[in-house]
Amino acid sequence: MLQTLTMDGREAGTWRFSELSTKGRHLLGGHVVVSSFDGFHRGHQALMHHAKQVSAADGSPVVALLFDAASDDARTPLAQGEEVVRRLKLQGGADVVALGFASNASWLECQALCELLREFAPKSITVGANFRFGPRSSIGSQMLASMARSFAISTTVMETVACEECGPITAANIRQHLAAGDIRAANRLLGRNWTIEGPVVHGYKRGRELGFPTANVQPVHRLDLAHAIYAVRVYAGERVLDGVACYGTRPQFDDGAPALEVHILDFKGDLYGQRLRVEFVAHQRPELKFSGVDDLVRQMEIDRAEARELLAA
Repeated sequence: MLQTLTMDGREAGTWRFSELSTKGRHLLGGHVVVSSFDGFHRGHQALMHHAKQVSAADGSPVVALLFDAASDDARTPLAQGEEVVRRLKLQGGADVVALGFASNASWLECQALCELLREFAPKSITVGANFRFGPRSSIGSQMLASMARSFAISTTVMETVACEECGPITAANIRQHLAAGDIRAANRLLGRNWTIEGPVVHGYKRGRELGFPTANVQPVHRLDLAHAIYAVRVYAGERVLDGVACYGTRPQFDDGAPALEVHILDFKGDLYGQRLRVEFVAHQRPELKFSGVDDLVRQMEIDRAEARELLAA
């Protein structure tokens, strides 16, 4: 059955499906972009750009129909829900209708999608060629286009945009680059630097003992990210701080569960309990085990100096 995402307290312009018949009347008869907007990468930006060009000709609204892509905790997040909505609005000023569907998807969802199309009465629909929806992803972009045509709705299915060096601009390809530690390629496909969020939790405080105090950031979702050292920027409230992060298992000490430890440059203070955004700028080196702690500390000094140079550039 059709459900809405939990979006209470959201910015004006983000609507529940149930609000369309009352508060969202001005959204009807517009140009609708249908996608999960998973990460809002450059391919999604191309969809929005096309819809904005079409809407400029007749002045009708652009509506981003956002399907919930955040329910699968096994996937590395490319952008979390609120961030996707924010970027959608920043790019095009579009209204966002956020939808979720029950995890026990059934063929009723196809009927729900048909009803949704009727409810919007859009002048046009824009969808990416890779769009999949419904039970076992049985509804694709071509089926959606066929349904839309049965309602006399103009539909554009846009082919996947590709980057010559980094491959197709898809969420799956971006996740593959992150898993390989290729932050540069992932960032190129996203059209921005990849970021994650999480609270600062207590760790073993080994970094402090070595002269490199770290904020142990606990990501909301599991990360399939290469175990490595990265140059990062950290957003702590209104502050933007430079740092060097290690994501890995700490083979020098315990080789335990993967953790994200961020050493913030030239910073003194207590961040415990605060929620940080960590922006990954560059890959520096793989996580390694050294012959001794002294060698590790010397390498950490090199890592810190290199991070300064990368972030200054």
